[in-house]
Amino acid sequence: MFLHRRRSAVAIVGLVALLGVAACGDDSDDGAAVRESGDLSGSSGSGSGPASASGTASGSGTAGGEECVPVGNSDAEPTDTVEVTLTEFTLSPVPDEIPAGTIEFKATNEGEEIHELVIVKYDGEPGDIPTDADGAADEGQLPPGTDVLEIEGFAGGGKTCEAAFDLEAGNYALFCNIVEDEASGEKEAHYGMGMYTSFTVT
Repeated sequence: MFLHRRRSAVAIVGLVALLGVAACGDDSDDGAAVRESGDLSGSSGSGSGPASASGTASGSGTAGGEECVPVGNSDAEPTDTVEVTLTEFTLSPVPDEIPAGTIEFKATNEGEEIHELVIVKYDGEPGDIPTDADGAADEGQLPPGTDVLEIEGFAGGGKTCEAAFDLEAGNYALFCNIVEDEASGEKEAHYGMGMYTSFTVT
């Protein structure tokens, strides 16, 4: 299984290009391949211009998403914590509203599949982000200058990954943007299957 994600963030193109296959490369039980959907064209369109892989994540993801890889991680001391449970195909933040500051997200994948946590400031409904042909959220269609913060895809079975992000007041969308290539040739986009929710920073 290997992961891919749709993204246009130039800051992480090199990391994904070097490690995309290694990050998630083993087969699932049902023969599906899970890919991090990523636009590796090097486009400098919207997306996380300033976001970069955290210095605290020393490794790339290994096969099966065993490593925790945050993108846009803050070095500041967290002011609050949000616990997010991911499973097939939902994610639930507790609390779902929090004061602005450096927020630590503790994401626990209780599902069987690899999931990730993407955080973007977004004033619309979280399910209204434009999608690509596979049904993944097209991060390149987010408003210009939108930071795409995330915890890259990681294995299920109760594994927890943590990262802290500096969030200003506003409305946010939290989602998983993993796309699976099924043995049948069909695509299974986690975002397209409803794996998103709203989040508010006051």
